[in-house]
Parts: sequence; C-alpha cells; structure tokens
Amino acid sequence: MTTPLPIRALLLGGLATLAALPLRAQEFIPPDRGRTAAPAPGRDTARDDGFRLEILGFSTRGGAQVNKGGQAILGSTIDIMQLGARQVRLRPSFEVGFGRSSTSLAFNLEVVYRFQPDGAAAIPYLGIGVGYHDDTTIKRVWPTVAMGFELPFSRHMNWLIEYHALDGLRRSRFLVGLATRGGG
Repeated sequence: MTTPLPIRALLLGGLATLAALPLRAQEFIPPDRGRTAAPAPGRDTARDDGFRLEILGFSTRGGAQVNKGGQAILGSTIDIMQLGARQVRLRPSFEVGFGRSSTSLAFNLEVVYRFQPDGAAAIPYLGIGVGYHDDTTIKRVWPTVAMGFELPFSRHMNWLIEYHALDGLRRSRFLVGLATRGGG
C-alpha cells in the first residue's frame, strides 16, 4: 500500500516544520556586556538611582600586608547598599591576617565610588571608611582607604586588584581576587 502524494507532502512539510522549531531558539543573542539590559519584570527603572538595600556584589580576595609586620591576608567584601546613585555603594569587609605569631582581624565599613557602571570593561573605584583592627598588640578604630579596579573574567565575575590602606595609610595591603556583580 502506497501513501498518496498530497499526504506525503503534508507529512514531509510537518516533519520539516517540527525540525525547524528548535532552530528558532538558537536565534537568541545575549546582551552585550556594555549595553544596559531591559529592567526585570516588576522593577522600577526610576528607582535605580535612589537608595537600595540589597546585595549588589560580593568579592573574595587574598594578598599581603607589606609593612607594619607583614602578613598574608584573606578577606571578603559585600556591596550591600546603593547610596543615591548606582555607582556609590556601602561596602563592609572582613580581613584575616596570618603568618606571624599572631593573627589579626580587620572589620571595615567603606563608601565606595565606582567610576564606571558594572558592565564596563574596566571599573576603577575609590573608597573611604572606618575600620576596626584587632591583634595581640593593637585594638583600635582607624580610617581606611580602598582603591582598585575590576577587569572582566566571565559574564558575571570580574578580577579584582585592590590597594587597601589601614591606620591612616600606615598599613598597606595589596589584594587580588574575584568579584561578582549581582545588582544594577
């Protein structure tokens, strides 16, 4: 028994249509890194330049303190608040120094200005704040300065290179790590 020609044509046409459907999904082109994406559903774009309390970014880093009793340093930061503009953020950080006879702990709270938006190819930043330092010889609060830049590593992660000054620029820490960017 043979199938009539019109039915064969319909079957082949249907199979060709079904085979072409998955190809349509391959036409999606992801947004470029430098182009701003459309706002998420339910997100107010006018709110983007106001005050926001949410996790905007997170980083882990390691490095060394090069003066005042040099130590190896491991630390982490979290950008938790946008302060009026997308590029001004409140950033607490935590650092542990080790490699000497005593371990040091530093807790810092800094306001960071990012000179470029999160999608830029390179993001330099500068921050000032206050920190608490604790080791066997010193327990005190002092001013902090952070300056550095981020370079792209993958779509949602950046390399981080930072100079972190504690104790009114008398303690210098150089750090390298990875940062994620979840906000803005």
